[in-house]
Amino acid sequence: MAEDFVSLVGTLEKILYTNPENGFLIGTFLTENSIRPITVKGIVFNTHEHETLRLKGSWENHKIYGRQFSIREFMPVEPTSEEGMVRYLSSEVFKGIGKKTAERIVKKFGKDTFKIIDISPKLLSKVKGVGRKQQKSLLEAWDDQRGLRDVMTFLRGVGISHAYAQRIFAKNGLNSIPLIKANPYQLTDIPGIGFLTADGIARNLGFDNNSPHRADAGLLYMLEQQALNGHTCFPRRDLLEKTVQELNIDSSMLESSIRQLLEDRLLNSEKIEDASGIEQELVYRPRFYKAERRVAENIFRILNSEAYTVYEGESYLIEEQERKVGLKLDPAQREAVEAALQHKVLIITGGPGTGKTTIVRFILGLMRTRIPAIALAAPTGRAAKRITETTGAAASTIHRLLEASNIGFQRDRENPLEQELLILDETSMIDTLLMDSLLEAVPSASRLILVGDVDQLPSVGAGAVLSDLIESRSIPVV
Repeated sequence: MAEDFVSLVGTLEKILYTNPENGFLIGTFLTENSIRPITVKGIVFNTHEHETLRLKGSWENHKIYGRQFSIREFMPVEPTSEEGMVRYLSSEVFKGIGKKTAERIVKKFGKDTFKIIDISPKLLSKVKGVGRKQQKSLLEAWDDQRGLRDVMTFLRGVGISHAYAQRIFAKNGLNSIPLIKANPYQLTDIPGIGFLTADGIARNLGFDNNSPHRADAGLLYMLEQQALNGHTCFPRRDLLEKTVQELNIDSSMLESSIRQLLEDRLLNSEKIEDASGIEQELVYRPRFYKAERRVAENIFRILNSEAYTVYEGESYLIEEQERKVGLKLDPAQREAVEAALQHKVLIITGGPGTGKTTIVRFILGLMRTRIPAIALAAPTGRAAKRITETTGAAASTIHRLLEASNIGFQRDRENPLEQELLILDETSMIDTLLMDSLLEAVPSASRLILVGDVDQLPSVGAGAVLSDLIESRSIPVV
């Protein structure tokens, strides 16, 4: 059970483990007025052995390693004792300044050492062993450390939590303060920092409601909100009106902003005619625009490529399979199976109880005799388990099929899937980005069968891919 947060000041004696990617560190820490170091762990960016730190965190009892201090926040601080000053100046922070040189500096200036470095650094030349090279190196490192403290203090002062402050410093370093002062909305590029957080910081810094930076970020934010509601795009007129209403930004500023965002390709747009024949302009975030275009291009590619396996004499093949499994298909089911044999891409749709599972099971049995490499997949583990149980064939999630890893999907256009037939169940749950990734990995000569009910569960992410494909009338639907 963690105790209340406490603060410790001391020296990072030894770094036992560090992960440079996320800043996680395990080390030993010697607090002021103690003789035995403690074990500390937590996210601590850009620190070195023998550096003096102020830590905020809590004590924990590890079942193997015993009592440890879990770091929640940290801040570099200047040591106050002469011994601490020597250890700090001879640490890895200050390259080229060894222990003996550090001792001579501290002996010369005593407790005023850091004040001298700050205010009168030229006096360092009076210390034996501190030449121009050492002085230059020391002062550069000193400025970096002071900059780190200034950045962390500034970020906390404008309302950024310590965890996010570390992420910002890890990305922008000593440029963090001028970058944020110039445009705090750049912070939305940091994972976890959204528009509302950046907007609060901007207000603290005195930014106006109608700032061009706020208008840009506000439009992008409103499109992201639409994506959370399942929309890959939004009509331009509606986007502008909604942004005016919700963010209180002047419409003329938004018009100027959206033109610039489109020109800079931070947004994309496409003009279409609605059902009434009225033209409207749809606005996209680039990732959704590109994904939608690739979905269409890949469907066209697969549809218009020759299949590995061509089926002839559909009626005979179907009747033979009916005799084999002891099943007589009804006319609608027979039509669906014939379409699967005739077309490279097929959509099988219908509500519960319409026989979709029977059709899939029949197609599998028929095609498996000539197509050994078949994949069944679904967007969720539960859906994959259900199709396995109802068809008797092994199914997986789409993520597993595409060999998802922490750096993305391993299967793509350069490393495509090896299956000749791919059957996707619960297709209504597949969003635009996932369908894009999937189709990128489907070989041109493969067959694709999409099974789903547009009135069932919608996709969690943005896009109604199944209904859009049906409405496109470019794919056979049964």
